[in-house]
Amino acid sequence: MRTVLAAHRCFTQPAVSSISPTGERSQERSLAEHLGAATRLIEIDWSPGYQGPFEWFGGAAGPVVADFVAALERRDGPELARQRIMQGPAHALIFPNLFLGETNIAIVEPVDVEECVHWHTPMFWKGVPEFNGRLLRMAEAGMGPASFLMPEDLIIATRNQQGLRARTPEWLLLSRGLNREYMDDQGRAVSHVTDETTNRALWRHYRAVMTEA
Repeated sequence: MRTVLAAHRCFTQPAVSSISPTGERSQERSLAEHLGAATRLIEIDWSPGYQGPFEWFGGAAGPVVADFVAALERRDGPELARQRIMQGPAHALIFPNLFLGETNIAIVEPVDVEECVHWHTPMFWKGVPEFNGRLLRMAEAGMGPASFLMPEDLIIATRNQQGLRARTPEWLLLSRGLNREYMDDQGRAVSHVTDETTNRALWRHYRAVMTEA
């Protein structure tokens, strides 16, 4: 199951949206998807918001990129190569703790009931060492202590933890987007990117796993 929540990005990460040409467009067009309990996979699909190649890669262009695209086309054919450079890598969680953050990979390691370690690294692509510098800078911009993403995410996590400690109200409501959630022709639960489709899927699967245990 892949699971990620994108709703908070619209409100608490305006810095990212303001420097990204696809930020607002992605929020309006992207999808939250649950690919079914058997896959243990939930995803935020940003690709419907992209209008050009490599928008997910900072709009990379130039001779090195052209050579990379040509190599992809030779290996996979023009159609599949274009699909890959338009859609980009997944933004997803594989249950329980592996996060694929497009060009970053993260693992959440629980160390106590209320404590975990968040390990992350940029994804370097085999055969294209010329991209490593850009991938590293993108990772620092998103995942580092002075980045545009991680500090705000940590504030959100801290507030969530404080709310859980309060124990009142007894129930947490995760109903956002139920009225527009639907099953597509591939059996995936799909909704708007700001909906809690992914949250609901995560906790359903967590309950199923813990009940079986």
